[in-house]
Amino acid sequence: MTAIALVGDQGQVYSARVRARPKDAATARPFLKWAGGKRALAPLLTSLFPPLGDRTYREPFLGGGAMFFHLAPKKAVLSDALEDLITTYEVIKESPTKLLARLALFEKTHSEATYYETRKRFNIERGAAPEDRAAWFIYLNRTCYNGLFRTNQSGEFNVPFGRYVNPRIADAPRVHAASKTLEKVTLRHADFAESMDLAKKGDFIYLDPPYVPISATSSFAAYDGGFRMRDQEALARLFSTLDKRGCLLALSNSDTPEVRKLYARFDLTEIDAPRSISANGALRGTAREVLVRNRACLDAARG
Repeated sequence: MTAIALVGDQGQVYSARVRARPKDAATARPFLKWAGGKRALAPLLTSLFPPLGDRTYREPFLGGGAMFFHLAPKKAVLSDALEDLITTYEVIKESPTKLLARLALFEKTHSEATYYETRKRFNIERGAAPEDRAAWFIYLNRTCYNGLFRTNQSGEFNVPFGRYVNPRIADAPRVHAASKTLEKVTLRHADFAESMDLAKKGDFIYLDPPYVPISATSSFAAYDGGFRMRDQEALARLFSTLDKRGCLLALSNSDTPEVRKLYARFDLTEIDAPRSISANGALRGTAREVLVRNRACLDAARG
């Protein structure tokens, strides 16, 4: 256990102890790069979460899955609005060997020309076999600029080639470890509202949506046309609905006046988070976030 100082929503400073990763947790790690991923913050955030035990863990903005892999819950329902992302998780869960065979070919043929040809196929061949879609998704993710997933207004993936030296594409140990961890997980392609239709009292739900921009230039066009302020407002309403249902809730977002207003009646804890996605390396550092928790989550976390 490691003690870390935190600042509460009223400016109070208190100490939290970072809970160690369970000894029996799988050694799986995220297999995708993901903007806003929580790998670096997972130990700290986990110290503010309730012990999972036999609770069902739900995560409706799955992304790279860093929090899920860190927690390694016994029961989980994972979902995302990005269909190809969920397809990729399903293929890793069910067919890791077939996927790795395809990725191994990319390791042998990787080049800028291969990248753009694969990006073209990914955008055109929507009905390709799941194993192909998953292989293209991972290859593009591991070799594109900054590991972003971004689409244009036509829904086409448009991130340019990233100039990496010998990128790791066919990572067999990581893929097999992820497959093992996903064995008993339920995966759903659904938006955040639909994915919560079966959430029940006592479930622990971690929400990590696209953040409210901290400036006019800090946002980029994400998948599904972006996550706009009306979506943030709908999510806040869903948070209140799930709170009334008796779910244990934690949500990450940027520390902005808009976020503080949306979640004013809940507990907000300030967190300094590493910022790794920026076109200008000099601007990478830390950014202030908030973790929003409802009373049920606070009470369970305090034991």
